[in-house]
Amino acid sequence: MLLVASSLSVLIMLVVPIVLVVYLTRKFSLSWKLALAGALTFIASQVLHIPLVFGLTALFQNGILSIPAAWSAIFNAVVLGLLAGIFEETARWILFKFSLKNAKTWNEGVLVGAGHGGVESFILGLLGILTLVNMVVMRNADLAALGIPAEQVELTRQQVDAFWNSPFYIGFLGGIERIFAICLHLSLSVMVLYSVAYRKPLWFWIALLWHAFVDAIAVYLLPIVGALAIEGIIGILAAVSLWILFTMRPWFIEAEPA
Repeated sequence: MLLVASSLSVLIMLVVPIVLVVYLTRKFSLSWKLALAGALTFIASQVLHIPLVFGLTALFQNGILSIPAAWSAIFNAVVLGLLAGIFEETARWILFKFSLKNAKTWNEGVLVGAGHGGVESFILGLLGILTLVNMVVMRNADLAALGIPAEQVELTRQQVDAFWNSPFYIGFLGGIERIFAICLHLSLSVMVLYSVAYRKPLWFWIALLWHAFVDAIAVYLLPIVGALAIEGIIGILAAVSLWILFTMRPWFIEAEPA
């Protein structure tokens, strides 16, 4: 059952973004290039974001940087959340400010957000396939024979066993999380578009801080409440994101396609 649930989760991560983009382009009578622009913006934001996270992690692991242990959990959550918000929302701002200067409608913001969140989901889905294949291969295999270094064999075996001993419903969480994340990205793209198109810079900062808050909550609470509970919390935050998204729709005064 776990394998079936995990496979369905990966399928959700791969298929939902495609279906959403196709649906929105037809409903709004807009070009798929807007979704592509959102997707490329997410990828561009990670070019600096990911190396910086790895670099900071290495600095702390090597003792070059340090923080009191009592503060480490909340420090990690806040820093990781802020970095995600800074890089992704700045990338969105640059997109709307310089590449999509004529974008002014709610529909356009939604489609860009679908591309941004959709490509993240798709990439994680591809990585999910790789993870599933590895778990299946290593389940009953001689890990040493697979070329895993001797000092890492026991840790790897523990990780494989932990995966297969998880409750079946855990397998669904990855796909559910991506749906919630896409809801977040739809609202964030509309916030940033509104900040640029209507010269309301406060909404850029609201988007950045909302993004940082959602990510920080997930990072901080996961080891405390567990995966199932954290998805419930993220689901509530996704619902708030959708409320923000639809509340802002009347603020875009330009006529939009039906």
